[in-house]
Amino acid sequence: AVIVGETKEKRISFYFSRPIPSGAIWAGKLLAAIFITLAAALVALTPGWLSGNAHARSLWGFDATPGNTALAALVMAVVAVLASHAAVTVARLRSPWVVLDLILGPALVLLAGLFLRFLIRFSRSQDFDVTSPAIVAAGFLAATSLLSLFAASLAQVAEGRTDARRAHGAFSVVLFGLVGAAVALVGCYAGWCASAKATDLAEVWGGVQTAPHGWLVAGGPLRAWRGGGTFLFDPASGRSLRTRSRVTFSQDGTRAAWEELRFGFFERKESRSAVLVADLVSGRSVETGLECGTGWCRVLLSPSGSRLAIVGERGLTAYDVSTPENPKELAAFRVDGDVTGAAFVGEDTIRLFPRISHLRNVAQTDLGVAELALPSKKFLLTGRFDRESLPFLRLSADARYLVGTRRTTDDPRGTQALTLHDGRTGALVATLAEELQRPQARFLTGGRIAVAGIAGTQARVIFFEGEKGWAPPSRSVDLGPAGRVALGGEIAPGRVAVALLPFEENRPPSRRAWTLAFVDAATGAVSPGPEGLVPADRFGWWSDPTLPPAEAGSPASLLFLDTESRLVRLDPATGAQTVVLGKGK
Repeated sequence: AVIVGETKEKRISFYFSRPIPSGAIWAGKLLAAIFITLAAALVALTPGWLSGNAHARSLWGFDATPGNTALAALVMAVVAVLASHAAVTVARLRSPWVVLDLILGPALVLLAGLFLRFLIRFSRSQDFDVTSPAIVAAGFLAATSLLSLFAASLAQVAEGRTDARRAHGAFSVVLFGLVGAAVALVGCYAGWCASAKATDLAEVWGGVQTAPHGWLVAGGPLRAWRGGGTFLFDPASGRSLRTRSRVTFSQDGTRAAWEELRFGFFERKESRSAVLVADLVSGRSVETGLECGTGWCRVLLSPSGSRLAIVGERGLTAYDVSTPENPKELAAFRVDGDVTGAAFVGEDTIRLFPRISHLRNVAQTDLGVAELALPSKKFLLTGRFDRESLPFLRLSADARYLVGTRRTTDDPRGTQALTLHDGRTGALVATLAEELQRPQARFLTGGRIAVAGIAGTQARVIFFEGEKGWAPPSRSVDLGPAGRVALGGEIAPGRVAVALLPFEENRPPSRRAWTLAFVDAATGAVSPGPEGLVPADRFGWWSDPTLPPAEAGSPASLLFLDTESRLVRLDPATGAQTVVLGKGK
């Protein structure tokens, strides 16, 4: 109230009657207010500081050293003085400009909040850091607002001088002009970030998820300070849709579905997730109006994509989404989604099976294999697992088999057993591996299964023939010393891509250490591939309840990540690499 009070009472005319620049008057008054504020705080805090009873250990994540504390106090004093100066200007000068203040102030705050909310929506799939668009925009708005308060208070003294109405007008015009321009820039930045496409990715995080016919899901940092994003992308046409990392595809490859978190600044209830369905033929996504509730959920699609099921905390609900804009509920069942895997095994049947990472507090009733018939709304128990030997299960794409992984030691990095079970009853069909570290499996064409893992210090690939009853293995191939193995797709009938890493930990510096090999299932012959490549669609072994289908020579089997985390398409015949996504920052 130092400047405003003297302007209102006309006492400030004393300073203008002297040969003192208006900038010096403004600076002197402002510094005096900041000094008085800090002095009052110091007087209040000194007794506690001298007593030593309440020394702060941290200050907003920083060590509460005297230097950091003094800097924080200075920043808070400056913000408090400038903000209170703005409030007192509106309250005490009582000029007609107050109407503009009361309209533009809330309007700009609301617009800034909407733009930040928009940016947060696209930032939720990545960790918040200093390069996140929402953090960048919020920091820009905070800095601009602070500088605008400085400039507005200076204009108030320099232009308004002793006239209260003129001083208020100068303050409002400068403040709202600068802040309005900053909010407009943030709006343009938000629109620019939202317009990003998959081709704007600087690199690809970890790997990709592929659809049966060409489309894929890829995420990573975007170029030019646009944060990060995850996209549905069609390499053939270049079309892309912004999405989440976990996407469900229909088996015919015509549709995809996922859930996105929705939240508001003024909502008392918890945030909810909206379910979206994308038509991959037209490249258009539609909000179905369905919600997952306040917690997590999983979205399932039938083979044709015309049926959709949501598995969440409240159970499983199936819908007809032939017209995604107008879904129709078909059936609802009570299931424990925390311990249940689910997948469509036809247009009208959903299979449930256990997917439990630990058996603590798990009831025996949760260990069964069951089928839900949507037309009759009946629940049929078809099999049950033993609690003592229950593996972590995934369903094959054709629903004929369940593949289970179970630890054989208490060491999380120890060996694991990989087993094959009947998809409907859960009965054991074959033991695929008993002493492999991090075992992985893929169904191949011609009734084969490829299993890869680490046996001791050696990378090993084992092939099983379905025509021979899956056991014993038809061929076992040692690939040499390795600490980690990544099993890729079938680049040609009977020819599998396998990447080897000499270390156990897969960290960015080790990207160049990957070596690629092609293994022939019929003969066991091994041929080297280009160095530094690793199969791009190798992930999802734990998260996705359904294994990928057997498709020899599919576009997905030819996708790899190179040493610069770019997604490339490999021509196995020539070794040529074509960059698909991630063309550098």
